Amino acid sequence: MNNKLFSGIVVVVLVISTLYFVNSSKGYQDLEKQLKVSYILHNPDKKLSSFSLVDHNNNKFDNNNFKGKWTLLSFIYTHCPDVCPTVLMDMSILKSTLIKRGVSIIPNLVAITFDPARDTPSVLKTYVTHFDKDFLGVSGDQVQINQLIRPFGVYYERVVYEKNGKLIIFKNDKLLSKDILESGYLINHTAWIYLLNPDGQIFAGFPTPHDPIKIADDIEFIINNY
Repeated sequence: MNNKLFSGIVVVVLVISTLYFVNSSKGYQDLEKQLKVSYILHNPDKKLSSFSLVDHNNNKFDNNNFKGKWTLLSFIYTHCPDVCPTVLMDMSILKSTLIKRGVSIIPNLVAITFDPARDTPSVLKTYVTHFDKDFLGVSGDQVQINQLIRPFGVYYERVVYEKNGKLIIFKNDKLLSKDILESGYLINHTAWIYLLNPDGQIFAGFPTPHDPIKIADDIEFIINNY
């Protein structure tokens, strides 16, 4: 993806996320001021909508899976050439760092695919557990995934580059043809990591580039002061 274009997209998404969660940190302003690389996105008036997906063990995955625990969440796809592997490695380093520090509460690691047409549960299981055995990959219906993504302010687009260099963008709710699925496509996307609280709601976000050590500092501070 063109670096200038992607940089512009990142800025736009950051602005959109800020607007979406404006006034979201009521009661947490002092907390946010002490964070190193994180944004507090908590907004009790903007809750995740109901969704139903499937994890990489073919078990149902819905809102209840986010409740009663802290969760580190990213959105990925397994054909991603560089960004997604880096994000998953960063999340694994985050977890290892917190464990080494003796932190009593370690967030669950969850990765939800943008690309359920190719990322079946079995494909996701092989992929995400390569980075950390405790990762849980989530796939399912594209419409449900798009619905879940919306409150996070995540941007993604499925694209094909033709031989003449022309870029074709497919709408995220459009079913892809067999030819496109077989010939392949890329997904341009943002790559935030999100922290969900035990109420199953978005609490904080960590934009790229990620610094796992500083994010670990912030997560430990957030959990201790929640």
